[in-house]
Amino acid sequence: MDDLKVYKVEKIEDVFLWDDFVEKVDVIPLETNPSSLIGTFYKGIVLEDDVFVLDRRYHTLINFDIGGNFKKKIGERGNGPDEYVEIRDFCVAGNDVYVLDYKKIHQYSKITGKKENTWSFNDFRGGFNPNNMFVFDKDVYFVWRSNPDVQNPEDDECYRMHKMQEGKIKESFFRYTYPLTDDSRFFMLNEQSCYLRPIDGEDVVYKLTRDSLNAVFKIDFGSMAITAAEIIELRKNAQRDAYLASNKFKSISIVLEIKDYIFFRCTGPDKCRYEGLISKQTGNVKFGISTGTSPDFFFSDGTFLYGYYEPFIIDLHRNKNARSCFDSVWLNSENIKLDDNIVLVKVKLK
Repeated sequence: MDDLKVYKVEKIEDVFLWDDFVEKVDVIPLETNPSSLIGTFYKGIVLEDDVFVLDRRYHTLINFDIGGNFKKKIGERGNGPDEYVEIRDFCVAGNDVYVLDYKKIHQYSKITGKKENTWSFNDFRGGFNPNNMFVFDKDVYFVWRSNPDVQNPEDDECYRMHKMQEGKIKESFFRYTYPLTDDSRFFMLNEQSCYLRPIDGEDVVYKLTRDSLNAVFKIDFGSMAITAAEIIELRKNAQRDAYLASNKFKSISIVLEIKDYIFFRCTGPDKCRYEGLISKQTGNVKFGISTGTSPDFFFSDGTFLYGYYEPFIIDLHRNKNARSCFDSVWLNSENIKLDDNIVLVKVKLK
């Protein structure tokens, strides 16, 4: 990794000023009906004219069009032969939607939402049970495992990520050393590649393709970076949330890319949320505390950043006099009620 691109965080702003970067914000309210309501937004994918939203509270995967109109649910929860027990993650590839269930993957038609295939992980040793995945097709996909049921760092077979080919482990990556959260790991760049979120204590971002896994850049927090050894000690601390409350920048939680910028988010000192934009042309990093008025960004299609707001956030800000690049959300919110569905925003940067 000697030639790895390094982006240095040299200045930390009290507030990240999105106004310096945003050219336009479009508001997309998602249709509110009994079949489309989102309880807890966990993950979203926007591809061409389709929006897919995973709700982890009710374990539903819902498909809208790019205008926010409800199209269908993907599959149904239950114990029947064509149903899933839970949704841990999902991915869209070609004409198919893949759902990660408890020790299973289900393949659904993107057009009809009907199930086409299912395969399981029951033959894996050590209670292998993935919580994230990235699928290229049914024969080649990557899975990220949960923390093992029995902690055994000396077990050479215990790795975080596996490349699956024709139902078998082809390669393994990131040997297990300590427990991690089950948050999203794969951030789609396109249907042929994604960024891999670093594990706690590392600031190196990897790019995953069908045939390769490569470290592509590092975000350098300098003396404010946390190490794996510090994480292990902090998690032994009897104080609740000692790790999150530490005076360090924790693992990067999201990485998205558009034409001229790389967006990232992480947790910093005192559990504050920080956001940053890296200029791909100059390498400069603009970095600061999230204001709370910016949306929760979750996806990029290479041109736009997509984010979302809960209706109560919109209600909180709509009558305030604050002026920002996100004013269009508050100014177009007269008809949005507290019990409405979430609202997407499409953000174009300058």
